Amino acid sequence: MDRPSGKRLFYVLIGLLLVAVFMLSLTGCGRRTTITPTLNQPLTSSPTPSVTPQHTGTPPASLTPGEGNTSTPTSEATPASPDSPLLTLLSPQEGAGIEVGVVRVMGLTRLDASVAVNGVTVDVAADGTFNRDVLLEPGTNLIRFAATDSSGQSQTQNVEVFFVSSVAALPLSLFYPPDGLVVSDPFVTVVGGTREDAVVGINGIPADINALGVFSDTISLEEGGNLIEVVATDIEENVRFQTVVVFYEP
Repeated sequence: MDRPSGKRLFYVLIGLLLVAVFMLSLTGCGRRTTITPTLNQPLTSSPTPSVTPQHTGTPPASLTPGEGNTSTPTSEATPASPDSPLLTLLSPQEGAGIEVGVVRVMGLTRLDASVAVNGVTVDVAADGTFNRDVLLEPGTNLIRFAATDSSGQSQTQNVEVFFVSSVAALPLSLFYPPDGLVVSDPFVTVVGGTREDAVVGINGIPADINALGVFSDTISLEEGGNLIEVVATDIEENVRFQTVVVFYEP
């Protein structure tokens, strides 16, 4: 939906004003989450659908970033080398509950490898990263990954996610980064999904949204804990926000 740029910024300011109340109440950047490798483990049972906690309206003053996080995040990968794992997945998280009908899959492979997602070959960048927006069906969705290098070595991995329609007027899902992520690079890419006609701000900076409603932006980090706030608003003044904490350790 096309709108004058001034009106788009007006709705961003509405959301950011609400979040400002929350920021003033914070006394720290949340709890650190220990990183434990979880990649390439077979599925042993069907996970229970769970939607990442998200909020509507005025943020509660008692909210602590990272509180209630039960998943183990995977550290953002560094550029691939010949000795890197053949397949490293960054998004989506296993068992994630998603409020929108699309998810951006992201990962890392070796520079000489090819990658397919649900049987469709995806481009691999010069640093070994890859991404693709995958449409979701209501309910359970199995996303299949396969990587093969020039020597013929191959690896596959499946991730199950759940498309759960939002009860809120404005859906919002944050795909990456997970809460408590530890990185060694001073930048992190923030990716999520909402309605394509919404306005999204990441730490106060408007983010671009594609035709599927997927938004992304790369932000710089300071050493230690970094609070990342994503705010979505629409023309009907609905406001949603989500916060995560990312730790930068050089």
